Amino acid sequence: MSQPISTILLVDDRPANILALEQMLEKKDRAFLKASSGDEALKYALNSQIDLIILDVQMPKMDGFEVSQILKSNYRTKEIPIIFASAEMKEHHSIMKGFEEGAVDYLFKPLDPEITRAKVAVLLKLQMQKKELIEKNASLERAALLINNSADIIGIVDAPTMKFEQINPAFTNILGYQPDEIYGAKIDSFILEDDRSVLKDVRHSFETRVYCKDRSIKWLQWNIVAKDNKWFVNARDITQIMQLNNDLQSNVLQLESTNKELESFSYSVSHDLRSPLRSLMGYSQILGEDYSEILGDEGKRLLTVIQRNALKMNSLIDDLLEFSRLGKKELGRQVVDMKAIVENLVSEVNSTAKQPVVFNVDEIPSAQADLALITQVWTNLISNAVKYSGKKSNPVVSVSSYPENGHTVYVVKDNGAGFEMSYADKLFGVFQRLHKQEDFEGTGIGLAIIHRVITRHGGKVWAEGKVDEGATFYFSLPD
Repeated sequence: MSQPISTILLVDDRPANILALEQMLEKKDRAFLKASSGDEALKYALNSQIDLIILDVQMPKMDGFEVSQILKSNYRTKEIPIIFASAEMKEHHSIMKGFEEGAVDYLFKPLDPEITRAKVAVLLKLQMQKKELIEKNASLERAALLINNSADIIGIVDAPTMKFEQINPAFTNILGYQPDEIYGAKIDSFILEDDRSVLKDVRHSFETRVYCKDRSIKWLQWNIVAKDNKWFVNARDITQIMQLNNDLQSNVLQLESTNKELESFSYSVSHDLRSPLRSLMGYSQILGEDYSEILGDEGKRLLTVIQRNALKMNSLIDDLLEFSRLGKKELGRQVVDMKAIVENLVSEVNSTAKQPVVFNVDEIPSAQADLALITQVWTNLISNAVKYSGKKSNPVVSVSSYPENGHTVYVVKDNGAGFEMSYADKLFGVFQRLHKQEDFEGTGIGLAIIHRVITRHGGKVWAEGKVDEGATFYFSLPD
């Protein structure tokens, strides 16, 4: 650490006297300011940090006594020590006048070098000590303000007796006890009996329940530093955090229970519902094959309706099972070539579509994702785009992407039926449909599956549309 520099202001109307003083007092840790008049001295004193002034008494216009009087009347300069230097006024009353005007010492010309150096050294040392003391007091005041205004409990405990010696107002604010109820009381008297064992082997940090004055209970997180048979204590109220943790644990238990119920429901769907459905489909097939002549045209039509609805029900069960399994499936993240997936799907659509669909596929970047799940997302989005634009004479589906805030946003746009934006919040719910079943087939689960998959990947999904002008679906994935 570098040694602090002391600044000395030398004031004399004779330059030779100033030069002699500077040479006499010169040291590495000293800096000098020089003034040849009272006015100049006052300017330096008001605009610089000065530790000592050596002031000539006899000067024209303004003598040393007048300069000293002005300096001592100003709050910024009144604490600067002043040594008067005089060649003529050695009378007792003159010396006393100098002290009355604020001098701390008196030197007589011609100056004795040893005495001058000794006095200056002592005064500078005292001035440095005074400045250090002021700084320490200011630091202590700031620390006291911090402690007294802290929302955390801060205090000192005598380790052998475990009694509070000092405490800040936060103890009263948090627990309700007044200072006279705290000082001299043992720290364990505030802690629940079941939690007091932590004080036998004090660690750096621990948590306990404590009694408030009204006998309610709060949680405190303690930090204790032990030194010289004292505990320096800091305690934070974490009651709300503990309550949130308890609520979270309760919610987790409820979620686990709900998941078990969902698994049970999935099992019922998979077995109990499929069994009568298979019977329905089997018997309807027998009726169609063995009794077609008896049924007649109307009977055959009704049988076809039954079979079509049975197949629809089977598809709905498959989608429900797929949706329920998504919440339990572990994500196997890998680098997924998104454009390759889209191009494969476009090829499949073009080979099976009832009418040609124009696809515009831009460059789309790869992503870190579960290959199977993200393929399902693209499949649902593109098949929806083809389905809802299928009644247009010139169906067009566009696929693109753009970066946004550390994510890549993927876009699928069609020029199909569109939807009313006021119903956009219903799009991604299970069984939510914005079009009539007879207009567009589907189970109403595809978009819900997309929403669940993208959410599990840390992204989000949304849509924009206008009736008869098409729809645009977006989903984002972290880069």
